[in-house]
Amino acid sequence: MKKIILLALAVLVAACSSDTKLFKQARLATSQGDYAKAVELYSRAIRQNPDNFALYINRGVVWERLPVKDSKERQKNRQNAEQDYRKAVELNPLSAEAYNNLGALYIDMGRNLEASDMLSNALSLDPNYFMARMNRAIAYYRMGRTVGALDDFNRASMMRPKDTLVLLNRALAYYDMGQYQNAVDDLSYLLALDPNQARAYLERARSFIKMGYPANAYADLESAVTIKPSYALAYYYMGDLLFRKGETDQALGMLVRSKELASQYVPTYELMGDMLAVQDPVAATANYMVALKLDPDNARRYEAKIRLMRSEEGRQRVQASRFFPR
Repeated sequence: MKKIILLALAVLVAACSSDTKLFKQARLATSQGDYAKAVELYSRAIRQNPDNFALYINRGVVWERLPVKDSKERQKNRQNAEQDYRKAVELNPLSAEAYNNLGALYIDMGRNLEASDMLSNALSLDPNYFMARMNRAIAYYRMGRTVGALDDFNRASMMRPKDTLVLLNRALAYYDMGQYQNAVDDLSYLLALDPNQARAYLERARSFIKMGYPANAYADLESAVTIKPSYALAYYYMGDLLFRKGETDQALGMLVRSKELASQYVPTYELMGDMLAVQDPVAATANYMVALKLDPDNARRYEAKIRLMRSEEGRQRVQASRFFPR
């Protein structure tokens, strides 16, 4: 369950001496959330001054923010944003913002290798560019380059030691590297700075589970749902912990709640199936069938468990492998 918060951000820039009336109007429209008007104003400004790189950067940002009705329209807007950022780079190869925005866009598009290249360009121009440092860390993380991501998070943390997003992201990197105590330390500091972050409680609970502290984990999950009662993932983990304590009814109740809040979350169905494998194999099979329908890419795993429900030995094996591994 590899997760990281997405901090791929594009930034607006000022036009400096070219701060025209249209530019000001476009920035105002952007600040008011009228992105369609902002695009139209930036386009008019570009027709008047086609060599102003800042206009292209800002119109690219607005293309990314425009509301869309479907994935096709989103793709088209991203293509427009990419064209604008590339034009900005062409007009001003020394603009770190243009490289950062292009890199952030590529992260959103899943083009993480290209993103890391663009963000490295931004950092070569400005090694202290916090946003580019964070974005490259995310690109590295999503490429599986956890060590490189951690190095960038550490550098970002030196720039802004109390930035909660840095702390959360770095904790997630530590978690994936198996450095659970470091993850707990970052999340504990984060919660000291901002005790109302449900996500931080959940992630610290995950680390506590890995460290073998279920009571600490459960207390954090309770804090998470107190802050965010609709937190389906927290109920999922609470159900798992309760079942391991032998509190089956309460555990199943937590999973029912998780399903109500996130009916498409496949792991909840598989977990409930594993819980019910011995007690109610028919209900377990029904849960595996839902998981199979929602997650056909992993069909072989669910189909294997469905077959194991046909024998007592198979049912016990499913439950033991999940909750009582040797």
